[in-house]
Amino acid sequence: MNEIKEWWNQASTRDQVALVVCGGLVALYLLYIVLLKPVSEMRDTQLRKNVAQQEALERVRELAAAYVSQQGSSSDDAQKGSLVEMVDSSLRKNNLKLSGMQPSGANDVRLRLEQIPFDNLLAWLYEVEVNQRMQVRDISVATGSAKGLVSVNLRLHRE
Repeated sequence: MNEIKEWWNQASTRDQVALVVCGGLVALYLLYIVLLKPVSEMRDTQLRKNVAQQEALERVRELAAAYVSQQGSSSDDAQKGSLVEMVDSSLRKNNLKLSGMQPSGANDVRLRLEQIPFDNLLAWLYEVEVNQRMQVRDISVATGSAKGLVSVNLRLHRE
């Protein structure tokens, strides 16, 4: 350490100033490389991620709006006509015979179907729930007189 002090004292003032200025510049450069550059790169990366997230959010909003408008139009189509008419036409379309129907209010109906093919029942229930947006609130299924036939009591509800 004494050798460095001795060398420093022997150096000219101009050399000492040059060493201090260059040392300061090297220290600033190291500070930039070690601290500021990585922080700046992390900030730029985060900004790019934020932009990508905003674009993804906008796409989701557009898809949600399209879905909502599609749901609104399909539910409007499904809501046309009375509940009794909708049930009757869908039963006829699936070759099912109605034994009894008891409407209860504008949005509920009880049905009795006797000796119908189970496969046709499942296809009709799918159509009623998915396409016509009705819900099966209660259902009871009993085996019929022949293989593959069932008797059903159910209650449908339309929102």
